[in-house]
Amino acid sequence: MAPILLAFLLIRLAMLLLPGCTVWLQNRWHQIKTTLKKQKATGLFDDHFIEPRAFYLKEFKTVPCISYISNIDSSKVFDLIATDKYGKVKSTYQRNYYCWQHEKIEFSKTLFKLENNMLIRLGDDWAEILFGTNDFEKANSMLLEFKALKAPEKEEDYEINIITVYNNSLDLKSLSIKPTSLDIDLYYNNDFKSVDAVIKERLAKENDKGIVLLHGLPGTGKTTYLRHLIGNMKKKVMFVSPGVAGNLMNPEFMDLLIDNPNAVLVIEDAENIIMDRRYSSQSSVSNLLNISDGLLSDCLNVQIICTFNSELSMVDSALLRKGRLIVRYEFGKLSIEKARGLSEHLGLKQEIDKPMTLAEITNPGEENYEMKKVNVVGFRRMGEMIEN
Repeated sequence: MAPILLAFLLIRLAMLLLPGCTVWLQNRWHQIKTTLKKQKATGLFDDHFIEPRAFYLKEFKTVPCISYISNIDSSKVFDLIATDKYGKVKSTYQRNYYCWQHEKIEFSKTLFKLENNMLIRLGDDWAEILFGTNDFEKANSMLLEFKALKAPEKEEDYEINIITVYNNSLDLKSLSIKPTSLDIDLYYNNDFKSVDAVIKERLAKENDKGIVLLHGLPGTGKTTYLRHLIGNMKKKVMFVSPGVAGNLMNPEFMDLLIDNPNAVLVIEDAENIIMDRRYSSQSSVSNLLNISDGLLSDCLNVQIICTFNSELSMVDSALLRKGRLIVRYEFGKLSIEKARGLSEHLGLKQEIDKPMTLAEITNPGEENYEMKKVNVVGFRRMGEMIEN
């Protein structure tokens, strides 16, 4: 790094002292930067493990062809490769980690070097084959065999996949969430039962799309319902933070969606993501529309659940269009009758003479530390500012 910095300083000094050489020096510096980029692109290691394309070039002195498949049972594919089914395994390189949830060592990346100038890289549920230009038939045959070994159904009933960002790349981390046994009749007002039925019916459909908007006051049961909903879904559920959701059309995110079709995206605290485009310069709404109902939606088949605390007044009207919206529902306080019924069911002795939120009912002995707000914030406040 020091020689590069010294070269940069010398070039800048020469440009100041010798103005006539500026163009030549600029071209030279451009050549140096291009060389550095090429060296970085062909580095032997990426952010997580061995960079397979660079490794293939180093080992076999040629550029590889690449075939890829996702949604497979990597453990079974691993066993096939380890038996030398596709050629003798000369070397095996692994990146392992200890899984506290399953209490055992598991692999996150494995790279096999075979005798016939072939590399196979395995991930959690995908495989990548790197091979020479004369081995297309063999690579295609391998993909068809891998295809027959589909990934097993979700083992954890209450599991969510967190989208993480590391060095500008996206990855999924599977986490189990606390099981929630929920009686919809007890925990929510009467008008929610039919809404719950529609949501579960649509999310159970294969190759479906659309948006679910769930909003309401804090403590009214949105997250509790989400936890219950995830436990009843067989599809892969991916949690998207609001920060990541603003980049839904980025190439890295598109790669993730292509590798995980027919999934459900969950975006909590989505106010800034779904705000009316008249009041926001962000392209988040357009991104949601493209994924949920644009040309891409027919390929990705992604369903999206957005939760937020504010009212619908500032939500972009395009998200509310029939055919695009699966359902929208505002969670409110339970009626006095409902609140009393839930309290008695939970064995809580408390006097209830007004509508209450789930949080207020289930935590009767805790003091409310929420500060009283003089100014209205959120969408409503934004609307007032615009009107004025």
